[in-house]
Amino acid sequence: MQTTYPQAGYRPKTSRRSSVDFLVIYASVALLTAIALFAVWQFWHTDRVFSGVRVADVPVGGQTRAQAIVRLNEELTPYPVPPISLVYDNQQWLLSSNQIAPQVDLMAAINEAYLIGRQGSFLEKTADQIGAFVGRYNVDPPLTFDEGAVRQQISQIAAELRRPGRAGVQMGSVTLPSQPGLDVDVDATAAQVMSALSAHEVASIPIQTFAVQPPDAATTVNGSPATTAMREPITLREAQSGLSFALDAAVLSTIDPNGDASRINEGALRSLVETWAAQVDIPAQDARLRFNRATGQVEVISPSVIGRSLDVEATINGVKQALTTKITQIALPINAVAPAVDAGNVGALGIRELVASGTTYFRGSSLARIRNIEVAAEKFVGVVIAPGDVFSFNQIVQDVSAANGFEDSAIIWGDQTMVGVGGGVCQVSTTVFRAALNAGFPIVERYNHGYVVSWYGEPGMDATIYTPNVDFRFRNDTDAYLLVQPTVDSVNGVITFDFFGAKPDRQVTIGQPVVTDVKAPEP
Repeated sequence: MQTTYPQAGYRPKTSRRSSVDFLVIYASVALLTAIALFAVWQFWHTDRVFSGVRVADVPVGGQTRAQAIVRLNEELTPYPVPPISLVYDNQQWLLSSNQIAPQVDLMAAINEAYLIGRQGSFLEKTADQIGAFVGRYNVDPPLTFDEGAVRQQISQIAAELRRPGRAGVQMGSVTLPSQPGLDVDVDATAAQVMSALSAHEVASIPIQTFAVQPPDAATTVNGSPATTAMREPITLREAQSGLSFALDAAVLSTIDPNGDASRINEGALRSLVETWAAQVDIPAQDARLRFNRATGQVEVISPSVIGRSLDVEATINGVKQALTTKITQIALPINAVAPAVDAGNVGALGIRELVASGTTYFRGSSLARIRNIEVAAEKFVGVVIAPGDVFSFNQIVQDVSAANGFEDSAIIWGDQTMVGVGGGVCQVSTTVFRAALNAGFPIVERYNHGYVVSWYGEPGMDATIYTPNVDFRFRNDTDAYLLVQPTVDSVNGVITFDFFGAKPDRQVTIGQPVVTDVKAPEP
């Protein structure tokens, strides 16, 4: 019997195939698992901000935009403003953040946060999503500050520092020399404060001043150099807010040049008081609301803010009285302006059920058009219409421009299609029109497009707008407030506007369109 041994270096081929097969299977399973996890990740974030994204250092990842706005309002109300002080010589004044009243566009920040991981190529989107997950993205919300309130605080300080120039006076054999005065450059100081606020930085800003030359005795009105320079200022002050204005000798000389209260230059006085009003007035802000379908309750997503207004006529009369009676301290009449929708009174608004809905479809739209639809729709989140009031689309959407986040896309201009800023906004106005039509609200103003567009469905069911002239308006003819609640599904190309309030006792029927005067397209 002959025994055969395997040759040296021999390796069974089956063993090599088994290793390769195992690696292929392992890699395939790993790849499929990764694809599945990626798909689940994308699906879970369909209408949510990608995980890891923050707005003003507040985590909003994994939340819908509605959830995120509620959290941001809780965390950032009032919005933190870095301390800013004004200094002159050894004196220091800390600006009041309450009076500066920063306006924070949290919705714009949420929209920017939502777009992280959703723009660009597939690789760019994936890279951004990974960057968000590791905490690379923190969105700073756009801030606007009330420059009038800033100038008002500087003006109050100026009233303390201001020194009118004094002319030289001859008193017998004694000559009192002229003295230069001091005034504050409110414009230059306010510009530095606004710059520091925009940078969101702690700052100590020197007050900008300039010398005031003394009046020339030879050219002083009525030859009385001492009279105007030595008049006592009149101060107007409102105790609760601390706001104040002063009429110094130089200003009084323009309002009451002869020192005769019966011959006041009322035009100059009114112009001055209206300038004060521009600095004092702050419009009230209505609360933004959301209807929770699960609980049937109205929730506040953005609080209301009480405004203020200077009573111009009362101020003018107060100054006149002060000039007549020679008093130097009078009250500054400031009135509180209540918001039309008070966050503390939402239960009394009568919002209890779905009144009507409107839905349109935009699947197949360009990314720019989808973006415009999202930007426009977000402006209507939580809008409330009082009983009897007229809803104006343009008043809410405001300026459709690149500065407000809108992009270039196809628009209908007359009977032509061209590229312009805000293409797709009419998808939103059309959807609002559908909801108003389905509810039976009286349509106050509405225009159709120059030709039928497939996205808007049947003829006669669209509503075009073009700010500021071409608007869509309807009247809330119910006895309850009406809450507007938009929903945009950008993935499936669906936009819906829900109206919540008190459903009116009426039936709404919509007939079929009647098409007449059909024109063939030009060759």
